[in-house]
Amino acid sequence: MAETAVAARNAIVTGASSGIGEAFAHVLARDGYRPVLIAREKTELQRVAHALTKAYDVKPLIVTKDLSDTNAAEEIFGEMADRALTPDIVVNNAGFGLMGRADLLDFREQTAMIDLNIRTLTGLSIRYGKLMRQRGHGGIINITSVAGTLPGPNMATYYATKAYILSFTEALSYELKPFGVQVTAVLPGVTSTHFHRRAGMQNSRLMRFSIPMSSQAVAEIGYRAFRKRKRVVATGLANKFATLCTRIVPHAILLPVTAKLHS
Repeated sequence: MAETAVAARNAIVTGASSGIGEAFAHVLARDGYRPVLIAREKTELQRVAHALTKAYDVKPLIVTKDLSDTNAAEEIFGEMADRALTPDIVVNNAGFGLMGRADLLDFREQTAMIDLNIRTLTGLSIRYGKLMRQRGHGGIINITSVAGTLPGPNMATYYATKAYILSFTEALSYELKPFGVQVTAVLPGVTSTHFHRRAGMQNSRLMRFSIPMSSQAVAEIGYRAFRKRKRVVATGLANKFATLCTRIVPHAILLPVTAKLHS
């Protein structure tokens, strides 16, 4: 088993049980990688794995893990080492958001969001970034958001986590590029996933005024940008325009607009 794992091209995908993570698993399997599917919903991971096997004749590896646990990255790294499996690509997709005023939302849920969105992503990026640097090849794709380009009243903690991911990923990309390691930040906007229901924002103005992009389209754009060795990509023209606006529009204007969208 160890020899097979070493010989294969492997791709870790976190949050692979649905949405963008599931879509990335399909894109990578189609391109010849064996996906390592990581999430906490075992039944959903099995569903995704079955679909991948049927469509691409691959045998995905399933790892059931609560990625908001503070030791999640270390445990995943250790489990993969025990299997003699070193990924060629890591897609850090797992994350969630919460809508509401930061002082009124549950504090533990917000810190769990930080652990998932930031701590686990950082741990996997650094651990595997180091191994990829030593090998002289490999890649990391971190899913952030258009939300990471501006402050987000009524989703303050979530927006801040995505801003961290964007900043961290850009810097890591610069650091590892000379060693043959590609690191790409993908910035989706509103996407057809379970995210908005989990965040409690399915009836928000943002959702009423938006046309969601499909998860598959996000994954295709993100992977294509990664293959072209781009550091950052916003998915679609509307999101590219939005990120441009956040650079030139004063925060005094953005703050009240964003607050109204999240109500």
